[in-house]
Formats: sequence, C-alpha cells, structure tokens
Amino acid sequence: MPTSDRQRFLSAIANQYGRRLRRFLSLRLRNVHDVPDLAQEVFLRLLRVERHETIRNPEAYLFTVASHVIHQHTLRRSSEPISVEITDALAELQAPEAEDPTSRAETAQRMEAFEQTIAQLPPRVAAALVLHRIGGYTVQEIGDRLGVSRETAKKYLARAAQHCHDRHMAAAE
Repeated sequence: MPTSDRQRFLSAIANQYGRRLRRFLSLRLRNVHDVPDLAQEVFLRLLRVERHETIRNPEAYLFTVASHVIHQHTLRRSSEPISVEITDALAELQAPEAEDPTSRAETAQRMEAFEQTIAQLPPRVAAALVLHRIGGYTVQEIGDRLGVSRETAKKYLARAAQHCHDRHMAAAE
C-alpha cells in the first residue's frame, strides 16, 4: 500500500478517535504523563498495518491495539526498579558540623534507628515514607513517582506509619 494511503487512514483514525484514545489511556494509566507516548505508540503500530482496508471495525481495532500497548507498558514498568535514593534523603537529616557532640550522637542514634526501621519495610513502602517525610512529596506525587495510584500511595504511607508506631511502642516497653 502506498505510504500516502496509510497516512490518510491514520489521519482519519486520529481525527475521529484521537480524543477518545487519550481519554481511554489516561483512565487506565497510573501516570498520566505517559499518555502522549503511549498514544504515539498506538498510532505507530497502526501505521505499520499493511492492509488497513481489511480492518472491519477501525475503532475496535484501535482500542485493542491500545489495550496491548497498555499491557506491555505495565509489564515494563513493573520490572523497573524504584529509583529513590534513600541515602541522599537520609544525608539531609545529618546534623550540621557546628552542633555539639551530644546532639550529633543523638542524631546518629536516631538515624541508625530510622535506617533499621526502613530496612524492615518493603522497598515501595520505604520509598513512600522517605519521599513523604524527607522529600516533602504529596501523596499524589509519591504515587506518580512510584508508578502507583494515589490510593496505593496512601496505603503505603499508612503501612509505614503503622510499622513505625509499632516499632516505637516496642522500644518503649
């Protein structure tokens, strides 16, 4: 098929269904910033279709392709490591050099206890706690950064808070 026919086909699909495709993607993705990239991927896949005239229902085909793209994107994202530098965040808590030795020793003890507490948490829960408490991120920003929903980020923070509370209560006994 000539390239111009493919481009006309793709242009017609984009004009007719582009807005619905972006809405479809944004409702299914945890990070709305990925929508333009995934929409582009859907259209690139449509551009590769050799015989577009054999597609009986272009709308259904478009959303089927979009579903496959979302699925592949989700699989890729789930295998990516969480990129939160806990050591950088912990370094921000270090006492300034000008403080007295007693303060520095207390801070070092608190840091050690905090590091032990963080080490007992699952990576995403620990990352959520560090992002919130040290980085000052909002729950939505944590969700976006970790690639999870706002509700999941809230659950991570609640789990971390409960763990910290339990540790504190155990230490007080």
